[in-house]
Amino acid sequence: MSEPMEFDMQQAIAELRAEQVRIQAAGERMTKVTGTATSKDRMVTATVDGQGRLTGLRLAGTRYRGLAPAELCTRIVSTVRAAQEDAARETASALTGLLPPGLGVPVDGDFDLDAMFDAAVSAAMASAPDANGTSPEGADRDG
Repeated sequence: MSEPMEFDMQQAIAELRAEQVRIQAAGERMTKVTGTATSKDRMVTATVDGQGRLTGLRLAGTRYRGLAPAELCTRIVSTVRAAQEDAARETASALTGLLPPGLGVPVDGDFDLDAMFDAAVSAAMASAPDANGTSPEGADRDG
């Protein structure tokens, strides 16, 4: 009787180690994430790191000197935001497959961990068998 329990424990440890390797690999990918965007007129190029921090800003040519300061600032801010969105998509992509269904990472910055966990638990409970061993799908077919 102790053998099946030992086997289950070994299997659980092996699965845990495999998950650890996947998480470490995703963490390494996330440290290398950058986002880059260029304005439509190609005047401004911005680069950000995986956390959205500005790491590079390039102004092409000298046309920017003819812009009003407010217009130049608007183009810079818009381009930096586009680079941040690019980095957020790349970061979310690095996490793909690590999180259970229903617990995805939103790219738009609207991150509500409690709501994400509640949705994942609700989905798991909806598909779990009841106390009689009847799955929700079976209940629908029978009743």
